[in-house]
Amino acid sequence: METFCYKPIGYVRSPFKDRDHAPKFYTESGDALARLELLPAYQDGLLGVEPGMELMMLFAFHKTDRHDLQVHKRGTGPLTGVFATRSSRRPNGIGVSIIKVVSIDGTLLTFRGVDMLDGTPVLDLKIAE
Repeated sequence: METFCYKPIGYVRSPFKDRDHAPKFYTESGDALARLELLPAYQDGLLGVEPGMELMMLFAFHKTDRHDLQVHKRGTGPLTGVFATRSSRRPNGIGVSIIKVVSIDGTLLTFRGVDMLDGTPVLDLKIAE
């Protein structure tokens, strides 16, 4: 079996400090703002990223310490295979959300669509279109 090692490109600074208070889905975050503190080595990767753009943010579920192959959908719904959910209890602990860029200042990217906890390691950004 292969092993992969990913290094964060930055970290989310979010108003959500624990899972109990974080939205379960990026569309549920309303007007909440967060910032991606991109590591300086990756700043050149922001060329072409503009306010108003939607990006896919891939991140690590860094506060989850286990995985389940079946979970209750949305916490209380029917028992469902984890691959048919957005549960953080995944075999590889990788999350994805669509964010909307509000502003960029050097290595600081402010965005809406935050459903990540403060300190979440970001693995990659990709255009959402």
